[in-house]
Amino acid sequence: MKPSDHVPVPRWPGVAGTLVALAGIGVSAYLTYAHYTSPAVLACSDHGVINCTKVTTSSYSVIAGVPLAVLGLAYFVAMAILELPHVWRSRRRGLRGVRVLASAAGVLVALWLVYLELFRLDAICLYCTAVHCLAFVLFVITAVGTAWSPELMADCGPSDEAGPSGSYAAAPSRFKEQMSQSRAKV
Repeated sequence: MKPSDHVPVPRWPGVAGTLVALAGIGVSAYLTYAHYTSPAVLACSDHGVINCTKVTTSSYSVIAGVPLAVLGLAYFVAMAILELPHVWRSRRRGLRGVRVLASAAGVLVALWLVYLELFRLDAICLYCTAVHCLAFVLFVITAVGTAWSPELMADCGPSDEAGPSGSYAAAPSRFKEQMSQSRAKV
């Protein structure tokens, strides 16, 4: 990307988001390792409500033959790329949209998995809970970082409604100008 392809945004969303995604990669990689070796490697109880083995070996732990741990790993790798500070500075609206939607999807999947743990399996996996919390934190960082970056939001609207500078910030003055011109015609 050329420097002109970047917008000035605060550094914290990219740095924080990347760090959270890297933590998610670590926990998901550990769960993936446990899936392909033995759930006994999980440093977690296998009796009672806290029961990682029951959760990670249940019928819900695999979708279409793919372990959820692998899907979680792929999710956090993709999010780590989307959260890189360099990507946060991109002017491409599509990247911003994908980042926000992907982080929201992560939270929705986490909520579904928490439901399964609590109401279908009657067991909680501490590592899975860590992944769910990381997905939530990643969403919060992404949503707040996007909302607090006026440079990112300025060019998010349709270009025909934006002001001369291409941002909504100029739209109110343009509206007032059009209103005064229409009054002058009457």
